[in-house]
Amino acid sequence: MKIVRRTDQPAENDYAKYRDALMEDFWSICGYCGKHIRVSRRGFEIDHFVPISTDETRKNDYSNLVMSCFTCNRKKGKKWPTKNKEICHDGKHGFVDPTSEEYDSHLGRSSSGSIEHYTKVGKYMYGVFKFHLRPTELVWKSMELAKRKQELYKIKNSSKLEKIELELFFEIQEELDQLLDHLLGKGE
Repeated sequence: MKIVRRTDQPAENDYAKYRDALMEDFWSICGYCGKHIRVSRRGFEIDHFVPISTDETRKNDYSNLVMSCFTCNRKKGKKWPTKNKEICHDGKHGFVDPTSEEYDSHLGRSSSGSIEHYTKVGKYMYGVFKFHLRPTELVWKSMELAKRKQELYKIKNSSKLEKIELELFFEIQEELDQLLDHLLGKGE
């Protein structure tokens, strides 16, 4: 799914008021690591793509905001290597806006779900966000399990299940819950 910021968002005097619109535009996932909020133990925050310390005029600019998991927001912090508010990267160091067409050419996912980099800028971001130290593959697998869990709920709610199928559903449901708690219990 492609992340696209709406362009018709009415201006607000406090960026926190954009939270609901950002959650919708970002599909409830972190713009940087792709983690869904339902598998996040620490919640989501609003990141200023160009940090306020670099450009205070964009503090409440919707086009400068990124929905970010707690971990990614803390890792990025006030970092802005180019020191120029107009230039997000120099081809080696810096960041790419997750809503830009360019983002996927720098970072992506392997078939196992781990985050990988394809360019020097992607390598820089990979290092800043410490993807090599974080359980990104397990988080991705947890998200896939959560999707399957939702599919099981749809089947369960369709009332077409026999008694033995219902018992199996509840067994699977319990195993999925235990696995998700184990994988994400330490927080990410």
